[in-house]
Amino acid sequence: MVKNNILLLALCGLLACATTTSTAKTSPYDNTCTKTENYGKIDAHEVINMQNKTTFEATEYIDCADGRNLVVITWEGVHNKANANLAAQIMTNFFNHFHADEHIQYLLVPEESGENIFVYKFENYEPQRTIMSF
Repeated sequence: MVKNNILLLALCGLLACATTTSTAKTSPYDNTCTKTENYGKIDAHEVINMQNKTTFEATEYIDCADGRNLVVITWEGVHNKANANLAAQIMTNFFNHFHADEHIQYLLVPEESGENIFVYKFENYEPQRTIMSF
């Protein structure tokens, strides 16, 4: 129940996140990729104890030196299953918010992800129509 309420707060809050081009932290992708203006920051509060929160940030990088496009999600707070699941939900909402009319496929890059950071590579795709006969 608590997990669902935290997810709900995080999902609702991401839609209200502001876009900005500046962050205080630097990323290893700042030198090898182009950082876009697609950026979101959200605090997810526990329903039972509103003092406990986890802050998530999502930043988009395109045209990386190796040809990839990336979204990097980081968070402050504990690295546990609940926060990892929230980060994955935030990834979905990131694309729904910033790329609503595009067809995007994305995949976690495990070798670049770690404690309190998830790195996803993404690309646009052209949907294929399949005619099914019954």
